[in-house]
Amino acid sequence: MTQDQLQFQTRRGFLAIAPATLLAFSGCSREGAETDAKIKRASKTFKMGERASVGVLTYNVLESTYFTQLGDSGKSRIPEKRFLVIRMSITNGGAKEAEIPLFRLVDDNNAEISEIQEAEFLAGWFGLIRKIGPTLTEEGRIVFDVSPKTYKLEVTDGGETGKEQLAFIEIPIEFDTSEPIPAGSQAPPKNSQAAPKK
Repeated sequence: MTQDQLQFQTRRGFLAIAPATLLAFSGCSREGAETDAKIKRASKTFKMGERASVGVLTYNVLESTYFTQLGDSGKSRIPEKRFLVIRMSITNGGAKEAEIPLFRLVDDNNAEISEIQEAEFLAGWFGLIRKIGPTLTEEGRIVFDVSPKTYKLEVTDGGETGKEQLAFIEIPIEFDTSEPIPAGSQAPPKNSQAAPKK
């Protein structure tokens, strides 16, 4: 075999292998994206006020309100956009203590917004470390800094990231208010959208 023939066969072999390699990499990328899409498609979407069960956890969004400020007079916090405060209850129907992860909102463009992690200024805040004992129900508030529009609240079963069960709760856009929630007050704020009674 001449040197020219050897070089030709080598190039032909490389060209045959390269597309297969690219397909393998692109296949892995597509598989990851498709898996994530399947998880989100398989997730149930609940209306605010409905009991959203995910694994052993059951979430119930009781109220959602937009605020232009939060906190006591003189110590109020001003958001970059608007404070969206969500009051909710979480029930652990399992036999073990459950850890509740931080929450995220998803808008109509599938953009995700994480909740404010340092919200000590919010009365009734769930806190940063959230653990609920077996058969217990906890009620509290979480807060986001977002533009007023409709969102979906992502809730999970508390499982391993990437393998957890997901569900979504619709958060409709409601009234905006300039009245802050007084520190330490557990009373429902005014001009809020409460979940319909059943």
